[in-house]
Amino acid sequence: MQSTKIKTTCSYCGVGCGIIVTNDAKNGVMVEGDKDHPVNKGMLCSKGMNLHYVVNDTSDRILYPEMRGSKNYPLERVNWDTALDRAAAVFSSIIKKHGPDSVGFYISGQCLTEEYYLVNKLVKGFLKTNNIDTNSRLCMSSAVVGYKKTFGEDSVPIAYDDIELADTFLITGANPAWCHPILFRRLEKHKEKNPKTKIICIDPRRTDTAAFADLHLQIIPGSDIILYHAIARRIIEKGYVDHDFVKNHAENFKQYKDLVLGTSLEKASKLCGISVNDIKLAADIIGKAKGFISLWAMGLNQSAVGVDKNTALLNLSLLTGQVGKPGSGPFSLTGQPNAMGGREVGGMATLLAAHKDIANPTHRKEVADFWGVDEISDKPGLTATEMFEALESGKMKAVWIICTNPLVSLPDSRRAEKALQNAKFVVVQDISHNADTAKFADLLLPAAGWLEKEGTMTNSERRISYLPKGINAPGEALPDIEILIRFAKKMNFNGFNFNSAEEIYKEHCALTKNTNIDISFLNYNRLKNEGTFQWPVPDYNHPGTPRLFTDKKFYTPSGKAIFNLPVSIENTSIQPNAEFPFILTTGRIRDQWHTMTKTGKVSRLLTHIPSPVLEINPIDAFKNDIKNGDIVTVTSKNGEVRVKAKVTDSIKEKVVFLPMHWGKQLENDLNRTNNLTNNVVDPISKEPDFKYTTVSITKYVKPFQKIAIVGAGAASFRFIQNYREFNTTDEIIVFSNEVNPFYNRVLLPEYMTGEFSWEQLLKVKDGEAFSKLKITMKAGVAIEKLDPNKKTILDSQGEIHTFDSLIIATGSRPFVPENAQLHLPGRFTVRKKEDADRLKKHLDSTNLPPEEQHVVIIGGGLLGLELAAALKHKKVKTTIVQRASRLMERQLDRISSKLLAEEVQLRDIQIYFDNEVSTVFETDNPNEIEIALKSGKIITANAIVYTIGTIPNIEIARESGLSCGRGVRVNQYLQTSNPNIFAIGEIAEFNNKLFGITSAAEEQADILANFLAGDISSYYKGSILMNILKLEDINLCSIGDIEIPENDDSYEEIVFSDLKKRYYKKCIVKDDLLVGAILMGDKNEFAEFKTMIETKIELSDKRNLLLRGSSTAKPVLGKLVCSCSQVGAGNIEETIKSGINDFTDLCKNTGAGLGCGSCKTEVKEILAKCKV
Repeated sequence: MQSTKIKTTCSYCGVGCGIIVTNDAKNGVMVEGDKDHPVNKGMLCSKGMNLHYVVNDTSDRILYPEMRGSKNYPLERVNWDTALDRAAAVFSSIIKKHGPDSVGFYISGQCLTEEYYLVNKLVKGFLKTNNIDTNSRLCMSSAVVGYKKTFGEDSVPIAYDDIELADTFLITGANPAWCHPILFRRLEKHKEKNPKTKIICIDPRRTDTAAFADLHLQIIPGSDIILYHAIARRIIEKGYVDHDFVKNHAENFKQYKDLVLGTSLEKASKLCGISVNDIKLAADIIGKAKGFISLWAMGLNQSAVGVDKNTALLNLSLLTGQVGKPGSGPFSLTGQPNAMGGREVGGMATLLAAHKDIANPTHRKEVADFWGVDEISDKPGLTATEMFEALESGKMKAVWIICTNPLVSLPDSRRAEKALQNAKFVVVQDISHNADTAKFADLLLPAAGWLEKEGTMTNSERRISYLPKGINAPGEALPDIEILIRFAKKMNFNGFNFNSAEEIYKEHCALTKNTNIDISFLNYNRLKNEGTFQWPVPDYNHPGTPRLFTDKKFYTPSGKAIFNLPVSIENTSIQPNAEFPFILTTGRIRDQWHTMTKTGKVSRLLTHIPSPVLEINPIDAFKNDIKNGDIVTVTSKNGEVRVKAKVTDSIKEKVVFLPMHWGKQLENDLNRTNNLTNNVVDPISKEPDFKYTTVSITKYVKPFQKIAIVGAGAASFRFIQNYREFNTTDEIIVFSNEVNPFYNRVLLPEYMTGEFSWEQLLKVKDGEAFSKLKITMKAGVAIEKLDPNKKTILDSQGEIHTFDSLIIATGSRPFVPENAQLHLPGRFTVRKKEDADRLKKHLDSTNLPPEEQHVVIIGGGLLGLELAAALKHKKVKTTIVQRASRLMERQLDRISSKLLAEEVQLRDIQIYFDNEVSTVFETDNPNEIEIALKSGKIITANAIVYTIGTIPNIEIARESGLSCGRGVRVNQYLQTSNPNIFAIGEIAEFNNKLFGITSAAEEQADILANFLAGDISSYYKGSILMNILKLEDINLCSIGDIEIPENDDSYEEIVFSDLKKRYYKKCIVKDDLLVGAILMGDKNEFAEFKTMIETKIELSDKRNLLLRGSSTAKPVLGKLVCSCSQVGAGNIEETIKSGINDFTDLCKNTGAGLGCGSCKTEVKEILAKCKV
């Protein structure tokens, strides 16, 4: 396949960055910023620059239609005709029986404009209901109403280019440093070039945006209107008002003036928590500005008084005359890539296409005539939250959900879940099985995603861009317009004979003719050939409109902008009380977007903040006995959440913050923030009050439990250590089949040869140490019987013990051939202390010097080689018999295995390949045995040691009825088929795999300790197998995959070798992930490679550095700061200590801040702290 390049637009936030997409057979899709694009000029944020990983990974994609026979039946694959026949039949039946308002569509600001237009035409024009709403209701509807009340229409007046022309910015209720990073990069650069530029940030949190601002007003949540009015009062009193604008181009100023002068600055100061001096300073900066831009997002919109907050802010632009001129104007920051496009086509329940209103009979008739239908209902449709309330009550029977995940994004998520459970019929049209909502579908339809279809989108500055199709959708997935057209035809509707997205676009454009958003002359050809355009574009040669209202003529009946007065200056949200004393505000984090069905697939985006945490002020934490990292329960009247606490002075007292991205994890919803959020909405915009929910915060205290542990190996010890850090009160009893518990059995070869003493192997040295761990130790006591139902165990001393939770960590035993006869002299295994003691005693009893002793080891795996090396270190003659044709055949490839054999033989260790023991004979000498190999070779030795492999000790689990395969089957929480019984270590079988290495056992123990302590965000994903050979002067290790699967060209093999010097480095890459490596001769990169393989961090630009000979790249040290370049706080601090104190040089030396730039503020904070 020849490489292709296309220009398109990013599918994340509403900034609308240009992207160049390269596609070829070898590398798949790759992305880079479009340097010629007017929005981003080549820059991309951390999310945008990793979009190709989302596209290339189709593992989660819905590939074909699926349908349930009834609610209790599983989804089954069907063809498209069957699926849409069912949809048409059910919708027709419900409408006929219950009326058109018994059905509804819930769509998304990620839909392309053509899709938005088409589905609105389908629902409002042909299904005869206005029950169609969008997830934009959750983020932008208050801004829409604010613009309409102030300017007459939903019209954003400014362009991004005004950023470089303004000298004053008020950022309120937004954190663009994280949520709109490319716009913020432009603002940063503008301020760097023009240091006198002033930035004011209003936010109850000290965000990265606030940290960059010249003035941070850390407001009490909900008091925004009071603060804006106080600023307005100061502007009026100081004479900063643009009287010409107010007199000639605005109305209702007197009433507004009377209102704002009615509250003193002192009173406002107390109500909003901002000092009078800071209010004055902010007002003076705004009042003196030559170019003033206000920027806002969800902090204003997502409020019970969101519309009033919007108009109160817009009033400041009117008051200062900062509208309709370069470098000035109000600017709402759109959260989704086509929320603006959706507003253009009437994508909400109260709107019609081309900025027309359902409430306006003239508008309804115009659109009905255009669509060729008799009429459009005058009844307002149900909005997002109303729709789910109607599903819950039974008023609405069926819902069709397109490109959105309401079970995570809607407020009061548990109620939304009940609503879908109660619905008669749920259609989900989406791309990903990872969407929580997909599980509730009666009909699941696979849609094409970004790059897999064509259409247009409009960004926050009214800029329309064309998105071409670049690749084919996987499986049977179809573009959304194709699905909707097919459904319309199944319903026998006319007016849907479209053959392309372009034809739908033309119809949409025609409807805008002679309106204020006229794009009737902007066709696909212009968009393809000339690039992006800002509407309106009212004639064919029109270049687009960067800013509106330059003539000071607004879209109101009077032609003047309107000063709007709030219903109440105070917040109408449910207020804190004794039961719920804290204010919870929710929002986004830097590297995630929406409900993570896309960004959650990219490992490097999961490293910055890998799980949800509650930000809480240190004073509040102290009062509630909460320390950083403690698990806390957050409770509201709607539900609860359980997460770890992040104690930080960046958030105001009595205010807490939770990110909104996480949904259910393994069917557990305790990380889902919207369990908590309230059902209050703005009375006009119907936007939910996400930013103000009253909650209580308590340190999580789990119920007392008795935990029984069977086994005393590495997994058990690690669990106890970690669990005691979280919990010191639970009773823990440990049963050890061995008399000697908790020692490092990996070092048994060295113990047997005397290189290490027994004390050096012990993990718990004495009884006092056991006492500190607060455990009851039953050494030398086995378990005879387990009764999962009664929660009892019978030990080998006849005592019955009860438990609340049982952890089985019984490890494994050596595999020994049936004819081994270990009860006879000279035959050994080395699995426990008693084995090593027996072998040592036997060799000593020969009374031969070590160099005259001879031990034959059966098995050339890791243990056999390390035992051979330990014996050789003691000068004992050693022979290895290996059934396979090479050493460590499961851990090494042929080349490294061959090099290893050469190294071993150089140490005078004999190896017999392709051989095995036939018989072992006694001789006349009681200290000798003869070993007959199947090849006919006879070897005389003092001992034979079997190190062939191991068998998991799962008998007790199997006999008790737990689900077993080769091991004891466990889920991601290490639970067996009985949820109160867990298995870790060598016996735990996860996804049909056993992980018989210490690091895996300890990883499982850590996760289980976290889970039992109450942390549901900690779960097991499997371990990476790794092997480090402990042979003197041999550097050899393997991690992950060691061979490329046959006939799979998605894998790449990168090899560096100098066989003469026995240097060998092999890396295996799949989908830009390092999935395996073998290092011989130099294993300095082991730690870094291991981390990259375990975390599945995409290589990206690091590939050239890491996989070219010996790497100089440093692993992440400390908390991750830069997800683009994988730089930690420790890396930055080390560089500063080395003498780099200039910010620019610091970024160049560490790589931080050189990608999307979102981490620059954090880098600056680290630099400032180190300078102190």
